[in-house]
Order: sequence, then C-alpha cells, then structure tokens
Amino acid sequence: MAVPPAERVVFGSVFEALARIVTVSRPALVAPLKKLGVDVHKLQAAYPAETWKAATDLVAKDLFPDFSPQVAAYRLGRLFIESYFQTLIGRALSATLKILGPARSFNRVSRSFRTANNFTEDRVVTHGPNDYELWLNELHVPYVNQGVLQGALETIGAKQCSVEIVKIDGEGVTYRCRWQ
Repeated sequence: MAVPPAERVVFGSVFEALARIVTVSRPALVAPLKKLGVDVHKLQAAYPAETWKAATDLVAKDLFPDFSPQVAAYRLGRLFIESYFQTLIGRALSATLKILGPARSFNRVSRSFRTANNFTEDRVVTHGPNDYELWLNELHVPYVNQGVLQGALETIGAKQCSVEIVKIDGEGVTYRCRWQ
C-alpha cells in the first residue's frame, strides 16, 4: 500500500506574524480569518498551505485595496517579514542571517524556509558575489515571497537590492536577487 504524501503545512509561527499585522492594523479581519479557520488569538501549530494562501489573499486585499493583487501581495510580504522577525523564531533567524550576511545566507535558504513550512524546496544558482537566482517550489504565494525576500535581504544588510520574479511555471517560481 502506498503511503500518502505528507500534508503541506505552514507553521503557526508564520501565522503569528500575520496575526500581529491583523491585530494592529486591521482588527476587522479577525472574524473573516476565523471563517478561514485561523483564530488569531488562539493559533494552531500548523495550517494547510491553502489556508495560508487564502489568509494572505484576504489580508493583502484589505490592507492594499488600491493595488493589483500581485503588488498587494508583494507589499504584504514586505510587511510580513518585519512582523516575522519580531516573533521568537523570527528573531533567532534574523540574528543568524545578519551575522552571515546576504551572500552566505543563500546557503541557508532551505533552513530558513523550513522554519516557515514543511514543504519548500529550493535551488540556488550563483551568478556573482551579489547576484543569485533562487528557485522555490512554492507556487501558492509567489508575490508574498518576493516581498519577503526583498525585506529579508534589506534587513540583513543588502544595499540597493532587488528581487525580481523571472519565471513562474507549474514547477515553481524563480527569483533573481541582486544587491550592491
């Protein structure tokens, strides 16, 4: 008998960061999030990846209604990483990445994403000392992840950085990350 694949889950620490944003910026979203199965006052250890997608879509649309869904998601990603770096796990991750710096942090991408979920796979291609291509198998929230990457790089010391989505296909998303 074949063993079913493990459910793709996003950990509660990630939802903790989203809950911080909601409770501070948009308390009116507490009830709609609860309808999605996310009680921001009593978080679970993990949630299905689909719940993460639905929750980020809801919050991005509400926080940034004047922007396209992609730009709203990107902006949420930037806001999210600031909030995540204030959580217990996020503070530890941020401190480690600041010590390593942006370039060496790319060697830890898998570990970094594994603090967030149980399914992200990655591939890193180095094009130069401050020029990396990152492929992630995460298709649910590519623009949120773009904002997360941009904000994380800036937080850990990358100057004049950019994170561009260069390809989205059925397998994953490729980002080009560059800085001075």
